[in-house]
Amino acid sequence: MRGISVTKLTIYKYVRTGKGWRYCKAAFHPNGKIKPNVVVVSGVEEKHTEGRYFLNSNNRWIEVGTDAQDAQRKRLLRLNQMEYARLSGRSLAAGSAGQPSVVEFSGRKVIKDEVEAYLANLELAKRTHRTVQSKRRFLTTFLSIVPKKFADEFRRDDVLTFRNKLMQEYEPKSVDTMMMCVVTFFNRWLKIKLGIEKSDWLEYDNNDPEPYLDDEIVAMEKVSTGIPNLLLRLFRSVGCREMEIAHLNHTDINPNTKEIMIRQKPCFDCKGCVSVGNVWKPKTKAGTRNIPVSDSLLAELLALPKGLLFPNRHGKVDQHMLRGIKRVVKNSGVPTVKLHRFRDTFITNKLRDVYIRTVQRWAGHEDVNVTMGYAAWLDGQSKAARDAANREDTRYRKTGTQGN
Repeated sequence: MRGISVTKLTIYKYVRTGKGWRYCKAAFHPNGKIKPNVVVVSGVEEKHTEGRYFLNSNNRWIEVGTDAQDAQRKRLLRLNQMEYARLSGRSLAAGSAGQPSVVEFSGRKVIKDEVEAYLANLELAKRTHRTVQSKRRFLTTFLSIVPKKFADEFRRDDVLTFRNKLMQEYEPKSVDTMMMCVVTFFNRWLKIKLGIEKSDWLEYDNNDPEPYLDDEIVAMEKVSTGIPNLLLRLFRSVGCREMEIAHLNHTDINPNTKEIMIRQKPCFDCKGCVSVGNVWKPKTKAGTRNIPVSDSLLAELLALPKGLLFPNRHGKVDQHMLRGIKRVVKNSGVPTVKLHRFRDTFITNKLRDVYIRTVQRWAGHEDVNVTMGYAAWLDGQSKAARDAANREDTRYRKTGTQGN
């Protein structure tokens, strides 16, 4: 392209924030039009009338004034000039010397700009920080593997190229997730159907439950003391997800019903919570639930200081509980320590004694079929299933057809 560098020319505004003057991305309406004097600060939309607009071109700031619509117009003009330079071979400087410098895009959408607008829209819709960042990573990876400029240039084969490249590095389930992100972006945001067929998606089995053996639970609890020991026993007793335990506070313990309550609450510590309005919510609607605890565990929880029950050393939500637990139980002899294994342990243990719908509610499963998956795995592991298999083997052994 004779030295012409293609850039997304993102619009920023230089504004005064609580951390001083910063370049913050301009906010946009869903139709792609800029919102005057509105920027995104740490994932949250804020109004700032001070400051000036800038375009970021290859890490170079181009000042474009104080009017939002004019800044957006100048950005489009700049992109048109760059496209003309790419197609004609003339430099931008030639245009300023009297040569033609602008061509119309005829409504074609630049894919990198559309990705930025899509992600900004997700932020304004209060999608979690983690969700936005994962989609940014997937879409950026897609464009690095299939580097095209305009949205209307993409076809089904491009997604298949993306899929095949990912298969060299990732498990089928992860590839499926990344493919879905790309296809959803084209379908919902760009309104472009890429013609992906059912056979284009990878087939994979859901992972079987991986509950801890009784000896493994005993070994981990034996080498732990104090709060880590309490945490281990809480995880295996209530089957909660990591962030459900991390956000527990003293008001979530109900001494009358002898339950812990998993529910929505304010949170100013996590990026994900801040990005959705300083609130933490359970993973799904079914995640809001009450779970019974033993008398002894209840007494220990009630004895903890008020506020967060298991804060980090700064008194905030501990977002690295697994790291701390692994450090405590490293000498337990348990080869694979995962917090989700405690959840598997809880569900499979309860299914032995409790009605499946009750287990579904305690686990916070939206769909009972998820709980049924644990039950099916448990049936396959049962002594009755092994005894039946052995009886069948014994029955046919009399025929002499068994292998030597």
